[in-house]
Amino acid sequence: MPEPLAICIETIQDRSSHSKYTRCVAIPGRQPGLRLDEEGKIQWQCDDSVAAELWVSADDKLILYRPEGATNLTLSRMGRTLNVPSGKPVVVLDKDEIHVGEAGCRIHIHGKAPSVAAPSLYSPTQRTLGTLGKAVATAAIIGGMVTAGCSDIEVREMPPVVVLPDEPKKPETDPPPEKPDESPKELPIEVHEDPPDIVPDVSE
Repeated sequence: MPEPLAICIETIQDRSSHSKYTRCVAIPGRQPGLRLDEEGKIQWQCDDSVAAELWVSADDKLILYRPEGATNLTLSRMGRTLNVPSGKPVVVLDKDEIHVGEAGCRIHIHGKAPSVAAPSLYSPTQRTLGTLGKAVATAAIIGGMVTAGCSDIEVREMPPVVVLPDEPKKPETDPPPEKPDESPKELPIEVHEDPPDIVPDVSE
C-alpha cells in the first residue's frame, strides 16, 4: 500500500522576491487531493479549473497527471522539457519544475508524510535562513547524486491501480456435522405408456 508523500512546492516565477515554499502532502491514487489550477496556484481537494494533479502511484512514485481537456503544461528536468500529455501519468523527481502558463514551481520531495494535511505556506525567518540554506545545499548535492544519469522523463500509459489491503481472513473452522434427513421421502409417480394386460382366470 503506497504512503502519502511530504513535498514542498517552491514558487519560482517571481525572481525579484524570495522564493515561497508551500508544504504539501500528495496522497495515493486519483482521489481528490493536491492539484494545480490553470493559473498554477496550489489547490486542495478542489475540482475547479484543474490543470494538473499530484498524487502517489501504487509503486510509491510522485505522479503529475494532466486530465483530459486541461490546459497545457510542461515538466522540466536537467535541461530537458516535456509537454505533459493528457491522460498519462508522468513520474516527478526531486527538483523537477512544472510550468503552467506564466506560472512556475519547483518540486521538493521529502519522503513519507507523518499525516495528511492541507497545503500551508512555509516562511523561513532570518534566523533559520542559514540552516535552510545548508539544508537546501545538502539536498541539492544528494539530489544531484540521485538524479545523475536519470534525465529521461518517465511517461506511463495509464495510472497504476492502487490496491487496497485485503481484509484479514477469518480462521477456518470445521463445519458442523450434517443432520440426517428425517423428512419423508417422496416416491416418484410412475407413468405407463399402455395399460397393463389383464389375464383372464381360466380356473373357473
